[in-house]
Amino acid sequence: MTGLAFVLLGWSSNFKIANWQRFIFKLTAIGAVLLSADETASIHETVGKWLRGIVENLLTFLPIDNKGFIWVLLFAPLALAGLVATVIALRKVIANIPISKQRHIITWALWLAVFCLPGVFLFEIVEWLLYSIQQSVGTLNCWEETFEILGMYSLFTCAVLIARQYKL
Repeated sequence: MTGLAFVLLGWSSNFKIANWQRFIFKLTAIGAVLLSADETASIHETVGKWLRGIVENLLTFLPIDNKGFIWVLLFAPLALAGLVATVIALRKVIANIPISKQRHIITWALWLAVFCLPGVFLFEIVEWLLYSIQQSVGTLNCWEETFEILGMYSLFTCAVLIARQYKL
C-alpha cells in the first residue's frame, strides 16, 4: 500500500515538483513494493544465509549467525539512505503546504516513520547479538515487526495526505 501511495506522488503529471523529488518518489514506490515482496518471501534472510559463508571468512569478529542476520549489514545502509532521501523530498513538499491541521498530521506521520524505520534495524541487530550468545529474544520480533508496520504506515499516511492535498 505504501508503494502504491508513492505512485501517486512519483507518476502524477499534474503534481508540480522538482525532477529529483519525482525520481525519489518513484524509487520509494518501487522500493516499498519490493520490500513487501521481500517480507512475504523472506528473501533477505535467504540472501543473508547465502552471504554468511562469504562474509564469515572476511569479518571474523561478527557474532555467530545461523539465521542470516548478516543481511542487516548489507541492506541497512541502503535502506537508511533511501529513507533519508525520501524524508528530504517529503519535507520539501510539506513545506509548500499551507500551515494547517493536515500539514501538522503529515509532519507527525513523517517523524513517526523517521523514528520507527531505523528502529527495525536496531531490533534486528539486538536480536542477532542475543541469538549469537544463545539468549532468548522474547518479544523482540514483535517489537521489530510493530516498528516496521508503524513506519511503513506512517509513510503511507504522508503520501496519501499529500496526494489528497494536491488532489492527485
